[in-house]
Amino acid sequence: MEDIEYPAIAYGSLLSLYHELDQSTILLLERAIVHRNLRDYFESLAIFDALPTSTTSKAAVVLEHTWTLVAQYRFREARCVAERGLSAFQSRFLGSEGYGPAILLRALLAGLDTLIDGSTQRCFGSMQEIYDWLSGVPAVEFTDVQVWAVNLYYYLPTLLTMTAGSPRFRDIPSVPAKSPSSGISLLRKHLQRAGRLNEALFLLDTEMAVLPNKDAEIEAMESVRSSCIEPSTQPLSYIEGCVALKLALMYAELGDEEGYREEMFNAAAALSMPKDSEFSPNLLRTDTWLARLELARAGGEGPGAEAWEGFADYAAKVGDYRIEAKALTEALESMISPDSEEAEDVSPENRERLRDRLDELYSRLGSSFHRSVTRRRVCDPRDERQPHQHGKNRGVVMYGQQQSALRSLQT
Repeated sequence: MEDIEYPAIAYGSLLSLYHELDQSTILLLERAIVHRNLRDYFESLAIFDALPTSTTSKAAVVLEHTWTLVAQYRFREARCVAERGLSAFQSRFLGSEGYGPAILLRALLAGLDTLIDGSTQRCFGSMQEIYDWLSGVPAVEFTDVQVWAVNLYYYLPTLLTMTAGSPRFRDIPSVPAKSPSSGISLLRKHLQRAGRLNEALFLLDTEMAVLPNKDAEIEAMESVRSSCIEPSTQPLSYIEGCVALKLALMYAELGDEEGYREEMFNAAAALSMPKDSEFSPNLLRTDTWLARLELARAGGEGPGAEAWEGFADYAAKVGDYRIEAKALTEALESMISPDSEEAEDVSPENRERLRDRLDELYSRLGSSFHRSVTRRRVCDPRDERQPHQHGKNRGVVMYGQQQSALRSLQT
């Protein structure tokens, strides 16, 4: 293997696995990760599809490819990539049961089983496997692969909450007695102190899903941003921009227009700086559009179905299927909400058209579980066609928990 020269500014968070790759593949992988992070999913996946076949079973490529497909909501394809990768690991390493990337793929497959069809069989086993592997490791000794494992360890219970009740596993890394922090928060803070900001940002969304309130979430985001200090091999402008967008959306949801505008200014300034990225409008435009819709809702001037559907059309055009699904669901809810002024003026045919569009989207992406839960959520009692419901509020409660879980896919 040739001597590897790592990128001066790296976007990936699995650099320890790059030793398996040649120089040209590393550069291509990094470019694919950049495009994914900027929501240029079509461009990112085109790079993965064009990689030499000799590289597609390498751990870093398999994991980043799977994560990109999950971020785009292409769950069935993500499961295929992960299963092929795991099979390749098992054929190459007789001891693959203890091989870190194989543990990650088993956890990803466990989560995908739940996202695709609601099955939880693998989740408990994967969480136990990760706990057995990492329970005695101090935060200062965690590798990048182990950081990924912690992220999945905290992410899987949010999926299980939808179906089987949240399992009670102990923190990893372990936290001092009576400490208010969780293991994932403790690890994220250590990564910041060590200058490993890509990994800290990677943990942030999953961490926020388990934090107790909005104030704690804002504190965590501000903490990450305060660690963006030169000199660094991390993409500081991108990290600052991402955190600013998260804060802008948070302030929009809270109805804080001043905070929203300040953070959108910060995000635009950071993401437009060329020093460590090629600026793409998709990330900024999508998150700006979403924040404006949320701000209107918080101000009591909730955007109507037409506004949400327009947002869904844009998301479909750029391949951001997670946002398309969210926007379509919001459009349908605005049509059936008793507080909506337009609800009475919307025809059953128009509601059913949007429900069918959302149903088809989830079917195409390979998630019968999403499809069934969402149709229960957007069921209008005034319509004649209604899916069977198991419990009056089951769909609404499960979907709310599901959205909390899926926030960790945004980064």
